[in-house]
Parts: sequence; C-alpha cells; structure tokens
Amino acid sequence: MSSSSDSDFPINDQPTRDFGSVSSDDDLISGEIGDTSSLPSSEPIPSRIGDYEIRHLIGSGGMGEVYLAEHVRMQRKVAVKVLRKDKMQEPAAIERFYDEVRVASRLMHPNIVAAFDAGEFDGIHYLTMEYVDGLNLTRLVSKKGPFPVGMAAAVIRQAAMGLLHAHRAGIVHRDVKPGNLMQASDGTIKVLDLGLAQINQIQWSEDGRELGSIPDPDSHHKRKGKLVGTLAYMAPEQLESPDDADPRSDIYSLGAVLFFLLTARPPFTGDYLEQVYGHRHGAIPDLMQERDDISLGFANIFRRMMAKKASQRYASMDEVIEDLSEYADDTCAPSWITEFRYRQNKVDVSTASGGSTAIANMPILAIDLDMFYATAAEAVPGSGVRLLSAGNDAQPLFRMAFASDNGRLICDSDAIDMRTDDPKQVVHCLPMYIGKDVVDREVCGRKCPPEVLLGLAIQRVIANAWPERAIPRIAAIVVPACYDQFHRRSIVQAARIAGLESIRLVDRSVASVQSTMLDPELESLSDSSVDVKEKELILYLGLTGQATEIALIRRDGVQLTQLATAGHWHTGGTAWLHRLVDLAAKAFVKEHKFDPKKTLKYASRLQMACERAINSMLLLPEVIIGIDTDEKCLTVTVSRDEWLERSGDLIYRMRRCMHEVCTQAGVSPKSIQTCITMGPLLHMRELHERLLHKLSPTIQRKALDRPDAARGAAACLAAELPGRSDLALPPQTVASQSIGIVIADNQGRRRILPIIQKGTPLPARTNRKLSIAKDRQSMTLSIVETSGVHGKSWHSLGRYEFEVDKDSDNRLKRTRMIGFELNVNGLLTVRAQTPGTPESTKLSDIPISMLNERDEPQWQRWISDLVDTR
Repeated sequence: MSSSSDSDFPINDQPTRDFGSVSSDDDLISGEIGDTSSLPSSEPIPSRIGDYEIRHLIGSGGMGEVYLAEHVRMQRKVAVKVLRKDKMQEPAAIERFYDEVRVASRLMHPNIVAAFDAGEFDGIHYLTMEYVDGLNLTRLVSKKGPFPVGMAAAVIRQAAMGLLHAHRAGIVHRDVKPGNLMQASDGTIKVLDLGLAQINQIQWSEDGRELGSIPDPDSHHKRKGKLVGTLAYMAPEQLESPDDADPRSDIYSLGAVLFFLLTARPPFTGDYLEQVYGHRHGAIPDLMQERDDISLGFANIFRRMMAKKASQRYASMDEVIEDLSEYADDTCAPSWITEFRYRQNKVDVSTASGGSTAIANMPILAIDLDMFYATAAEAVPGSGVRLLSAGNDAQPLFRMAFASDNGRLICDSDAIDMRTDDPKQVVHCLPMYIGKDVVDREVCGRKCPPEVLLGLAIQRVIANAWPERAIPRIAAIVVPACYDQFHRRSIVQAARIAGLESIRLVDRSVASVQSTMLDPELESLSDSSVDVKEKELILYLGLTGQATEIALIRRDGVQLTQLATAGHWHTGGTAWLHRLVDLAAKAFVKEHKFDPKKTLKYASRLQMACERAINSMLLLPEVIIGIDTDEKCLTVTVSRDEWLERSGDLIYRMRRCMHEVCTQAGVSPKSIQTCITMGPLLHMRELHERLLHKLSPTIQRKALDRPDAARGAAACLAAELPGRSDLALPPQTVASQSIGIVIADNQGRRRILPIIQKGTPLPARTNRKLSIAKDRQSMTLSIVETSGVHGKSWHSLGRYEFEVDKDSDNRLKRTRMIGFELNVNGLLTVRAQTPGTPESTKLSDIPISMLNERDEPQWQRWISDLVDTR
C-alpha cells in the first residue's frame, strides 16, 4: 500500500507532530488510531466484501482506504484495503493497486505485513492484509522521543530482515521511511506499503552476459522516470534516476530512518531544494555530534548506510544486519528474534555498544610497543588519562626482550643483561620478526612464532600496568601508520593470544599529536587552553625503533584529521643503529685490527655499546664506543657528523616522504605551522636542519617522548566510546597503503587496478562488479597491496576462486559483486555476493597468517603456564 500522495513529491513525515488522527496512509493498518470521525472517505462501502465483514474505517490516503474487518468463518481480524471509488475510473490507479497486490503476494516474512487475499467484489478492488495492533515509527518517536541506541539498532535490524527478504524476491521497496515501519504490540517491526515497490529480474544475453535489471513484465508500471518515494528519506540515485533504484537504495533510506529514530528528525531538512542538495551533496551527519552516547563504530555503520555513492554503501542488507547485531538491545524484542541475537558476548571497539553505560565507564588501556621499549597509559572517558609505570618509578613498563634459564622465563631488563655474555639465549626487538614463521632463538625450549612472543610481551605489559586487575576488555595498541595488512593482522593476533578481547590499532602519528591536546597537569581528555576555533597544519616526524613515519595532520579545534602518511618499517631507528654499528666496526678494524662482527658475542656487545652511544651522540659531537674483550677493553671514537653522513640515504628518504605527504594533501611545505617529532634521534640539531630547511622559519617545534604516544592512544580510543568528553572527538585517519586487484584486458595482458587508494579516509568501502570471461568456467581474484620503502611496487595479499553458477532458472551467473572494505583498524575485509541473491558472504581473511588461528589456544596455554611458573 502506498503512503505517498498523488503528487510526484510526497509530503514528508512530520516527526514533531502529535498524530491524534490519521490523515495519511502512514497508519493504514495501525491498531491504535484515535478518533476516526475526521478521516476522509468516499462513498460508503458494503458492510461485507466477499468473506469479510467490514467493521469500521481505520485509515485513508490518496489512493485507498483501509478498514478493520473480520473473516466470517475464521473469525480473524484483518485489514482490508480498497481502492477509493473516485479512483475506480482511472486505469493507472487500478494498475498501481494491483502492482501492490502482486508485490505483496510474493512476500511472507515476520517483518513484512502479510497479504492474505485480493480480488474484486461488486466493482470494489480490495487487498486483505494482516492486521497489526501497534504504531508506526513516526508516531512512536512523536509520543516517546528519540530511541536509545540499542533499541534503535534492534528496530532497524528487524526492518533490515524484512527488506532483505523482499530483496531476495527481487523487490526493492523504494519508500522506506518511519511511517512505513510499524512496531506491533509484541515488539515485531513490520514493513508496510509496497505500493511503490519495483519488481526487478535480471536480463541475460544468450552468451550468459548480464545486461542489467529490467522491470518484471507482470508489473505494469506507468511511472517510468517519475520521482517516487518520500524526499526526506530518498537515496541520491533515486533523485537522479528513479528507475535505477536497487537494494542499496533501501539501505540508504533505512539509514535515514535510523537517524530519525535517534534524533527525531530526518538527516536533511528544509525546503525541497535544500533536501535534494542534502541528499546529493550534503555532508553525512555525524551521529557522535548529535548524541553523546554514540560510539565511533556505530556512527561508522550509519555512515556506510548513507554513503552518497551506492558503490560505497553496504552491498546488501545482510551486512547491515550483521553489523547492527553487535549493538541491538533485544530485551523488548519478540521471542522469535532470539535466533538472531548476536553470536557471542564480547565487545569490539569498532562496534562497541553505543548505549552501554558500563562501556562508557570502563577503563581503557593503551600500549605502545616499540622495538626496544613498551609503555602504557590508562583512560576512563570523561575522567582523564594517566601514564602507567612499573611500581612507583617512571620507568618504561617493559623492555622488549625474553630469555630463559633452565626452563624459567626471563624477561625485561634481566633478559637484556644476558646479552653481554650469552646473546644466543636472548630474543629482543620483537617487531622485527613479523613475517617469519618462527623466531630462530628458543624461549623456554621452544621456537615461537613472533606473534606468540609479542602476545607474551603484551601480557607482561598488562601485568605490570594493572597488577591484580583483570585483563581489560578494550585496549588500544599503537602501530606505525605505514604498517601493511600482514603487520596489522600480526599485531591483532598477538593481542588475541595475550587475552585481549578487542583492540583498536591507533597510528602513532595520530596518537602523538592527540597527546599534545591533553592538559599536562590534569591529564584531562580535553585541554581548556586549546582554542576550539583554531586551525593548525601539523607535520609529524617519527623516527622510532619500529619505523620512519611522516604524516600531515590538520587540527580543527579538537578534531584531528590525518591527511597523508608515508614511511616504512625498514627505515626506522634500527637502520640508523646499524649505520653506527658498521661505522664503529670499521673503526675497530682500522685502529685495533679487531673485527667485532666476526663473532656473535662481540657483535652483540658492539651493538649494545652503540645503543648506549646514541644517547650520548644526541648531545656530544663525538662519542667513545668500547668493547670488553677477553684481554682488555678496546675503544674507538666516532663523530656525529660522520654518522649522519653515513646515514645520508635515510635522511634523503625522510625528506622524500615529507615531500610525498605534502603532495598527497595538496599543501605547500611553507604553510605547515607546527612540526611534532617523536624519537630521540630527532633531537639532534644537525638532523633538524637537514630535514626542515624548506619549511617556514617561524614553524613551531614540539618534541615528544615514547609515553606520549600511549597517552594519546588512550585519549583517541576514549573519544570513540559513548560518554566521552564533549570536546574530545575521534581522529579521522587514512589508508596507509593502496589496495588493488589484478585484471586482464581484452588481449590477456595483466595489470593492477587500484580500488582503494592510499590516503582514502577510513573506514573505506567500495563495491566492484567482476565478470567471468565467457570462454571460462572460473575466475581468480588476486588482491594486492602497495609495498616497498617507496611504496612504488605491489605485493600479493592472496586470491579467491569463483566458479560459474546457475540461478533458479538455470541461467549462467558470470558476474559477482565484490565488496572491499578497510575498517578503522586499516584491516581489509572482502565480501562476495551470493549468486542469484542480494546477499553476500564474508570471504576468508587475507593475507593468511603465518600462525594458524587453530593453534592460538595452545599458545595461550603455553604463555599462561610460563607466567604462572615464573
């Protein structure tokens, strides 16, 4: 049934209006209608139509009237919709009425108003439907106000279930709005009014190629090209080409309904032109700005539903249902919905329940795992951020090293001390091993995958940070922005092995800059000294043990937006250390005819001596490096200028990365107002001069230390959760690598097609339709990612195989809609549309981890046993 008027632009729902009486088809089958005496009506209808005794009028609209009736023999209450008598002489009105009948006849689902019967009686065209005792969402919001987040998610999820069923039948609703969604007395959400629905089927050529969607020949639409639907909830493509509506159009409209449930108004308001502009070009509203109980994950679901381009939306309703399940509060839902309750009782920070007070008050742990040290901080949204230390001192929580002695685990500084005499027993610089099957050196009699040792390190950090406390449910881990898919998945896997239920990966550049906005005295989540109106362009230079990181970040008040990133983990502080080791080794050969690199024992001592020398090199133009041999202590003198000269290629790469981020962001280096540095090497004045000579001479410089990244990460994650400070906003980050697919042209030549470009704001979503060649029975989809120090080459992430399928009519299905998504952690998810349906299936994660997920539990037990016996 239709809720639109006879005009091409139906009247919008009025969320603030008190509906004391029904004046539109919004309430055509509502069981609670108030006074019906004022309802418009044409001439009276008979007291009986077929097998139905008519009771009274319960709704009326531009095209039809709805009566409460009862089946004579079954004694069941029904709603009977009849075509208004003044429309009986209009062939188009009759065709439209039976369009609805045909659509309704195809659908039977708990979340769709059921159609029982249809026909003509004494010249009256009628449709008999399920009678729903309840209110539509327009009236519910009018009576009770905006919904809690969990309830809104549950309502929208039920509506999505009904619409998914319609989409499976090839039916696009095209008029999803609050007035067309009703909540029955038992809590079931019913989709109403399929009067504007479009029945599509796929047209195929003889060679099996898909030509597109065409109207069902049984659906006699006479409205081709005319705007249909309700403007306040209409997808942009419906405004541009009404006949191009597809299931993703309903997803957009349902997202607009979600906004209405949470705010009591449509996402775009104003006059006709203002609403059209809003849908087509206006910024998608930020739910976190509208309400303070919305998490970033929930806001991102809404943004994906309402993406302007259909290719950037969810590809199908089943994806919407899956993501909303993490938030839905089913306490008031009907009993039948229990089978759709979310699968496990856990929290994911990318989908943390927006309405949970417990989550809002939950302490947040943030960990910065560098090559040599780990630091941590704690935040409670709205309360503050504090740095965590081991005991009462301000020492780092953990030094990234492990060793063993007669089966007993040794870690932290004790393990570092063993490097002097027994380096073979020590494993350190753990992030360096990511990408290897196992670490060559044994720990307690076992050679472990690097993810296991990283997990062990995370667990030790937690034990030092939160002694006698349970492992946190949500945590942030700082990573270099340049980390690729494999490195990011390894960190996530290590966190799982450590027992963390859910983590957020926070780019070190963003975390560091965020820390500068914290009050240094109160450690509050917002700094009263920050002018919320101030805008600032910030260059971040990071040179830590893990990586070289360059980023350009814009600060607009208390909102950080990462504009561009560059850098690589092969050019971090360890590369600079190796230059100093090589320089010192040559000096030992030249002065003492002694090469310390020939034996592991002395090579390890040389490296440790150079690690200590770097700290002195920051202040002194020359340093003395000494090695204890069996006979005596040998020393050499190394100059800072000589070291910097030997590291010239590393300096050049940093300058090249600085140029790259400015080019990506389209800004002049002279317009950068602030330079924030992270890492002790960047304290050297000579290095500053070589890197910053092209920037403005008035640029402000701020040097940060390792703990600042942990503090900033805690603040970033706290800003994502409900109950945050009003001034704390979650930073916006971008993709650090490009994702592409390998395709072949008509001549069979292979090339790479980028599908998510580096620098795209996260989360990012795109859908691509791929076809299997007519002379083949399968297709290989190879997915690649940019790689290399300069990011100019590509490496494979993995591949998927797709076979040619047939639909229910035995037609070949050679095309697949593939969805690619980078979430806020920068992790890739790939989904493939199920042939012959609007649904999609999540494909296996790529790249495949070196450590099989099935082996994680045994490694978790091994770690627990080590910790218990330590």
